[in-house]
Order: sequence, then C-alpha cells, then structure tokens
Amino acid sequence: MKENETCTLKKKPIKLRNHVYRTEVFDTLHVHSIEKTLCSQQTCLGSVMSSLGHGNEVRKSEEILKYAKDFLQQYFSTIKRLNSEAHQQRWNYIKNEVLSSGSYQLTETELIFGAKLAWRNASRCIGRIQWSKLQVFDCRYVTTTSGMFEALCNHIKYSTNKGNIRSAITIFPQRTDGKHDYRVWNQQLISYAGYKQNDGSILGDAGNLEFTEICTKLGWKGQKTQFDILPLVLSANGHDPDYFDIPKELVLEVHLVHPSYDWFKSLNLKWYAVPAVSNMVFDCGGLEFTAAPFNGWYMSTEIGSRDLCDINRYNLLETISQKMGLDIRMSASLWKDKAMIEMNLAVLYSFQMRNVTIVDHHTASESFMKHFENELKLRNGCPADWIWIVPPLSGSSTTVFHQEMALYHLKPSYNTQEAAWKTHLWKKNREKNCTSKNLRRKFHFKQIARAVKFTSKLFGRALSRRIKATVLYATETGKSQMYAEKLSQLFSHAFHSQVMSMAEYDITNIEHEALLLVITSTFGNGDPPENGEVFAQNLYAIKMNDVLTDGDNKINIITLINENVNIPKYQSKQKSVPTVDGRPQPDLSPSNAKIAKVDCDNEYHLAGVAVLEQIKKKFSESTIKQDRIQLLTLAPEF
Repeated sequence: MKENETCTLKKKPIKLRNHVYRTEVFDTLHVHSIEKTLCSQQTCLGSVMSSLGHGNEVRKSEEILKYAKDFLQQYFSTIKRLNSEAHQQRWNYIKNEVLSSGSYQLTETELIFGAKLAWRNASRCIGRIQWSKLQVFDCRYVTTTSGMFEALCNHIKYSTNKGNIRSAITIFPQRTDGKHDYRVWNQQLISYAGYKQNDGSILGDAGNLEFTEICTKLGWKGQKTQFDILPLVLSANGHDPDYFDIPKELVLEVHLVHPSYDWFKSLNLKWYAVPAVSNMVFDCGGLEFTAAPFNGWYMSTEIGSRDLCDINRYNLLETISQKMGLDIRMSASLWKDKAMIEMNLAVLYSFQMRNVTIVDHHTASESFMKHFENELKLRNGCPADWIWIVPPLSGSSTTVFHQEMALYHLKPSYNTQEAAWKTHLWKKNREKNCTSKNLRRKFHFKQIARAVKFTSKLFGRALSRRIKATVLYATETGKSQMYAEKLSQLFSHAFHSQVMSMAEYDITNIEHEALLLVITSTFGNGDPPENGEVFAQNLYAIKMNDVLTDGDNKINIITLINENVNIPKYQSKQKSVPTVDGRPQPDLSPSNAKIAKVDCDNEYHLAGVAVLEQIKKKFSESTIKQDRIQLLTLAPEF
C-alpha cells in the first residue's frame, strides 16, 4: 500500500461497535498518535505482553523537539492559550535549550499536567476514570539513593492513607546521557520474595525469583517465609544500587479470610494494600523519567486470579480446591473456576472487612465504560487495549467484553523498559554476576529512622497529604501583603506554602492548585487594588470560558468581610461580576461572613491575627480535596 493511502486510512474515523446495545461510536483521536504499535498490516500482535519498550539510547535533539512541540500544543490547548504569546515564548525557550544543551526542564505545572495525561492515555489501565486526581510528587531535586528512599517512604505513607488508598506518582530526575539514570529496580515498590528450594519447589512469589537473587547478591537476607517483603533497590545518577528495608509500619497488609470457609484462615495468606508499579518509564515532552513509580488501588482479580492463582506466581488453585473437597482429576469438573471464584471472594471480603480500598471486576468494568463514554465526548476517542481491559475472571459477563476498542499510543505515556539489572553498567571491580555479599553496604532501619522520623514530625498529619498552598495578595498600603506573609507562615507548618502578588501569578496554574488563598483589599465601591486588577479580569475570563467549571474541578469561594465595608456599594459592585464557581452571589453582610468579621479601624492587628488563626484552624481540621481549589478572599484592607 502506498504511503499516501496509509495516511488517508489513518485519518479516517474508526467505527467501534457495542455488541450488546448495538450502538456505534467513531474514534478520531487516533490520528494524533505519533508512535507505532507492535502490529503490522499483515500481523496482529495484540496478545504480546511487552509493549514498545525503552532502552538506554539517548534521544536526539530532533526527536525531543518533535515530542516537546506536541506536548506543548496539548498543554496550551487544555488551558485555552494555544498559539498565545506565552505558548510561543515557551516553545522558543525550549528550542534554544535543546539545541544548545540537548535537553530542557519541564516546569512543575507541565510535569503535573503530563503525569495526569499519561495515566489518561494508558491504554491498558481499566481504572483511568480517576486520572485527574493523581497526586504528583516532584522529586527531581533528589540526587542520592537515601533521598530516593525517603521520598518513596513518603509516597507509600501518602498512598496507604490507613487503607483509604490514594493514587500518586513520585518523579525523580530525567535521563541525561543514558549513563546516569535514576532507577527503582523493583517491579513494584512493595512485593514478596521468591525462593527456589532444594527440591525444585518455590517458596513465596515465583514471579520475583530473579529479583530476589539480585537482592541476595547485594547482601539482603530474607527470613525465607512465604511473604517476605523485598527491600527497595535503588540506583541514583548511574551509580551502583543500594538496598533499603522498608519500615514494617509503612506496609499495610491484609490477612485473607473467607466469609464461609473457616479453614481459609489457616492458609495464612495475605497481600499488601498498595500496588505501586515502579519499573516503567514516564515519557513526557520528549523527556524520559526512568524512575517514576506510581500507584492506584487494586481490582480484586489482580490478587485473587493473577497473583495468587497463576501457575508462575503463588499457584494456589489446587490447594484451595483440595480444601474445598473438589475433584481435581479432570478439568470438566471446573474445579479451577470454582476455586478461583472463592479466592476472589476471600480477597474482596478481607479488604472490605479491613476498610482497605479495592474494587471488583464488574464495578471496574462499568466505571471504565463510563470513562470510555466521557472520553468520546471530550476527546473524540479513547485508546484501549481490549486484551488487557477485559478482566481475567468472568470476562464475557462484564460490560467491557462486548465493546470494541481501538489500540493506539499517545504521548505523554508510561512505557515498559528493560530490567535495571540487565542494563546497569557496574563500576570496576563490581561484576554484574558477583556473588559477594559485600557488594553494597546494607542500610538498616535504625540507620535511616532519624530521617524518616524527622520528616514525619516536620509535616505531621499534613505530610501524608503533601498539599501545596498558594497565598496571593493585592494591596494598596502593604497591609494585605503583611497578612499574606503571616498566613503563609501559619500554613507552612502543615502545607507547602508560598506567597506572591496577584500581579506575579500565572493564572494558568490555577487549575492545578489544591489550596489557593487570596488576601486582598478593596476601595471605593469594591474595586480591587491596582496589582489585583489583571487577576480579577482573568478570573472573570475563566468563568466566561468555563475553564474551571467542568466536572468536579470547581472553585470554592470563602469570603471574609469587614464591618466597615460599604455593604450596599460592595454588593452593587459585585452583582456586575458573576462568581467564579457559578453559584448565586453570597450575602456579603457581616452577619453572613463565612469565617469572621473584623473591625479594621482601630487595633486591627490583633483582630487580623485572630482571623488568620481561625483560617488555619478551619483548614487544619478539614480535609482539603485534591480536586477542589479553596479560594479565600479577605476584604477590605487591614
């Protein structure tokens, strides 16, 4: 087929049918795919487990610029500033950086946007409906394995959240020359060891045999039980790896019991609560982040069907069947199916009894279909790998089984890469296959406890949330700035806080804010100060463009009013400008002030400090949702 004919076919919409409801949809998003699949026109390789992987090759400047240009178009399109002056300036800066140094750095906002979009683009993930709620930990400043370990402990603590699992990603420095990569050698942050016995049998997780041997060569000694938690093996800046034992108190495990079979408890089975994939590369804007572990939460079949029942994992089907008294002599008795159902039931029951987040495969399928419909409306397509999306248990009884899907790859993305121990260049006198147990010294928990304890004490309860608080101010006399700085100091004990003038603030960052506090004065009939006018105009423009009013991503306005405001004039002024979140105008009279009312004529300082303490207490006692911007407005000038 000629090249122009191939391009024509690629641009045509793909018809996708649902064989239950007999509906048809058309996917046009696939035309934006800039990476080939494994399949060819003659051969379908959809069942091949490994997707397009990444080696150690460094991308050329031309390739980086191609992906960077595509990423910037997506980013500025999302914030509705495509082809704006800011877009052009950013593109010119990146071009100059890449041409002069061979690479560039993403801004924090771009990194957050890219990480969320990569999850949205993950064709093999059934739980993508939660993509916008991903918590991004930017750890590109880390340079050592101990720093990586501390960051990963924080990640595990945040994600576990006492069983109410939260999705998160921790991103370490990007690839430079391919010889100084940062890597997490584990397939998952938390996993169980596998040991080959003298009789050829496997104790523990057979899927981790090779990695367990690597850990042993590094000096780690397991207890040789069925569920030994493997250490974190980390390498920073291309150096040889170090291993770290994960503190037991950070790992939440669920002991498995069955609602009907009392004997199930005697099997002493358990599984960890947080599935954090750690061996994939995050590809964003032409840059490759080789260490970027991320997690969601479990679908029950991942544990009950795959981890515990696969032959090359724990292989427990026969054990369960014998306990159930099933006839395992012939497959026609369906003993495997019956045992697998009971195993999945035990997993669901046990996690639910411990109040640990988990979803069954039918619910997950329904949520994916909702996501599929949403994406067709929002993006005119949804990349999906049918073979991976359909659950491994009762496939045809789930809704996703009957939906045709189109498989293509979009950027940003999460991709497979070679195992770290297969590509790592060991330093001299340290051979890859060395059996010495003194390869790298072991870091015991006591040695790193101080760092973890210091971090926990510093951030306390808020550390598990890692919420960023931005305090903006607009002022004529400087008093609002003073209170903004005081408020930032108060919040810095529990939040990552920063303070800046409204005139300095980039309005495109607003949709990524978890907590936005605005302290401003008013004068005349409620007019903003000069350095707050542009910010106010941008908020109004956002409202008119509906940038932040789609779905759950809304701005919640909390108003603090002073008794001496000319209320009639202020209300009159406000009626001409709609509220940002689209709700009716609040009553701005002092009796309806949301937090407090302050008399600013005399001794305003004590009253102002008291108000700031109230604000701090309000947000300390409540849970700040990641998908909500808290906008606090103080008026008038203190």
